Amino acid sequence: MRRLRLLALSLLAALAAPLASAQDAADDVQVAAPAATLLVYSRTGGWRHDSIDEAWAAIATIAHARGWSVTFTEDPAWFEADGLVQFDAVIWAQANGDTLSPSQKAAFRAFVENGGGYVGLHSAGDATHVWPWYAQELVGARFIGHPLNPGVRSGTIAVEDRAHPATAHLPARWHRVDEWYSFDRSVRGKFHVLATLDETTYVPGTWKDGVSLVMGEDHPIAWARCLAQGRSFYSALGHTEESYAEPAMRQHIEGGISWAMGEGDCPET
Repeated sequence: MRRLRLLALSLLAALAAPLASAQDAADDVQVAAPAATLLVYSRTGGWRHDSIDEAWAAIATIAHARGWSVTFTEDPAWFEADGLVQFDAVIWAQANGDTLSPSQKAAFRAFVENGGGYVGLHSAGDATHVWPWYAQELVGARFIGHPLNPGVRSGTIAVEDRAHPATAHLPARWHRVDEWYSFDRSVRGKFHVLATLDETTYVPGTWKDGVSLVMGEDHPIAWARCLAQGRSFYSALGHTEESYAEPAMRQHIEGGISWAMGEGDCPET
């Protein structure tokens, strides 16, 4: 399976130089530790996106280029305290639903608040209905739906922060095709908004139960926050398989990961 092939990749980029002679072989060889260690989690308790494989492949490529070590999994057993301690950041790549036990939730909260990084991609925002801390402190808003018929459509993003590692490479107006999430509130004031969605460039419509998806002029689509000693970055982008082949989108993800692990300052909310 494609995913198993990805799991078979060794992404430890720090390699010892080959020994040139038998004398060299007798010497101690010190292997540099990887620059950072990541856990990529994609277990789903709700809608399962077809783009999970593409998200994993994109993260693998980014990690290889940056010298980061990555573990890809759908096993929640990694969320015990002794499992999380080895990582610098955890990426919820299309993970959603109620997939962690109470003890695993407590361990993950402690991981973030004690200095770990969190990166949520797209449907990671749909885990907010079952975990108050995750919804209120880590992500900051609850997913309420996206346009239907079609769900994927063109739209324009207004980039507000042109200095953050996740958005510094982007134009002021970023035109792309995606599935546009709406939330029950704006995170502005508690989180630092990196980019907003221009609702005049697409039709939000209503969700399946008739709830309006209109958020108005303040429709955040990517944001960040320093939380206790840790960091949280969330981007609602990345529904389609094609998203993860876009250079700008890959840079967006890479910047979010690097920031979550400590690159750059904590932005003001």
